[in-house]
Amino acid sequence: MTTVIMMFILPIGIIVYFWDRKVYARNMKEFHFHIMKIAELKLERSKKIDIIGKMFHQNEYTLVSRTDTSLIVEKKHINIGVPFIMFGLLAYIGLVFYFIYFYYFLKPRRLEITIEKEPFLTEQN
Repeated sequence: MTTVIMMFILPIGIIVYFWDRKVYARNMKEFHFHIMKIAELKLERSKKIDIIGKMFHQNEYTLVSRTDTSLIVEKKHINIGVPFIMFGLLAYIGLVFYFIYFYYFLKPRRLEITIEKEPFLTEQN
């Protein structure tokens, strides 16, 4: 039974992995578009940063640093395709390896948002 599941879950995991990468890139474009629209508003800089901070807080990002013109947020991104691939390759041991990697070794993706200069959204490493 496990072999049959592993035969189907590995290709599904690979498909989901690449689909999630495409969706993540599209979401970053949406964030950039909204930040650009907020930066064009006739508000104080601190109000603009507050609005952008609330937007990222609603999307479960944590605040790292904040100034009047910039904001740094971070979030661990789970790509559900990776646990599927690990399960497809190594069965239940692969899931254990993935969760250990996710909780102890995976660095969160850190985004820097500025409202003063283009590009408004950059990803830090």
